[in-house]
Amino acid sequence: MSAVVTTAPAWATEIADRLPQTWRDVVDPPPAIGAAVAAHLAAAPPGVLTEADLAALVARVAADPGLWRPLTLADPHRRRYRLVYEDERLDVWALSWMPGQGTGFHDHGESAVALTAVQGTVRERRMTVGGTRAELLRPGDTHTGRSGYIHAVEHHDGEPAVTVHAYSPPLLHVGQYRASPDGTLWREPQHGRQELLDHTFDRAAGTADD
Repeated sequence: MSAVVTTAPAWATEIADRLPQTWRDVVDPPPAIGAAVAAHLAAAPPGVLTEADLAALVARVAADPGLWRPLTLADPHRRRYRLVYEDERLDVWALSWMPGQGTGFHDHGESAVALTAVQGTVRERRMTVGGTRAELLRPGDTHTGRSGYIHAVEHHDGEPAVTVHAYSPPLLHVGQYRASPDGTLWREPQHGRQELLDHTFDRAAGTADD
């Protein structure tokens, strides 16, 4: 197990000016919190974690408010996200959501994900062949997704609503989905720590919500 990463990687200056918050928020987890999450990983199998492994990890983090509550922020202007822990296999994040805030549709590149709600409620929409399928995540609810699946997450209730996400391999690349005025769908590659903005396109495509 490697130590918690505290030095900004070489690509830091490339996107630092485009982030809505300090760069430290997304590269420098609080040492005590990072060390506590590392202890939870002591029994995890080596290598890339499975969806089940990630789900177990976010459940353990969610069960200890000391690992996520200090990282939450009720910002009505920007969705906030803080790095909780990272190593060569995975990264863990605490996200704060206020009314009107959402990611828009995106995928996680090569990374699998588990996300759990710990405060308030968020709405996850998954892209399907027939449109989208939506489900609310309330405290204790956990969803997982394999690499490449397409979804969107948005605030539903709570000020802030808070979720914990874990990705393996670490989330270095995402694809943000947009629609041109004629309805053509395209994927914009972005770095995994770039802020995702909501470029919702399913208003024209229709939805099939649960």
